[in-house]
Amino acid sequence: MPSEPPGPPGTFTELATLYEAMLQRFALRLTGNVDAANDLVQDTLLRALRNFDQLQPGTNPAGWLMKIMTNLFYDHLKHQKVEQKAAPELATLEEVLRDTPLETVSDAELHAAIEALEAELREVVELCYLQQMRYREAAETLGVPVGTIGTRLLRARARLRELLTKSKKKS
Repeated sequence: MPSEPPGPPGTFTELATLYEAMLQRFALRLTGNVDAANDLVQDTLLRALRNFDQLQPGTNPAGWLMKIMTNLFYDHLKHQKVEQKAAPELATLEEVLRDTPLETVSDAELHAAIEALEAELREVVELCYLQQMRYREAAETLGVPVGTIGTRLLRARARLRELLTKSKKKS
């Protein structure tokens, strides 16, 4: 007679303790790298902690955790793809920035340029640069895909460069 899947453990600590080794093995198979696997397990447990109240009785906790891990891993792969696509453009941006005397930009000018950005670009700049959030954290905060964060940052940098170089030409 098949048994029901075990109900969720009583506390998050019990859940993490019970399934951490399983998650570590699964993460290592996904990533093929011990450090990346450790990061993936940590991110998975953090996401599970944030959503522990959503774990329903009768839900298989192992399956729930593996689904979280799989989604995080796919997000990471998408992010890598976006970064690889953006690499040539970022290299060009770095060259342009070297040609722009940003040392001469005052804090007030930079602040004014950031304030002049469209709201969605300004939000991403504030989260990723001022609050130093990782792309994934910013994406969760704004409820958008990770790739959208990278795209918005590229657009924000281009717009800031445009605004700051215009202000320098006027000076």
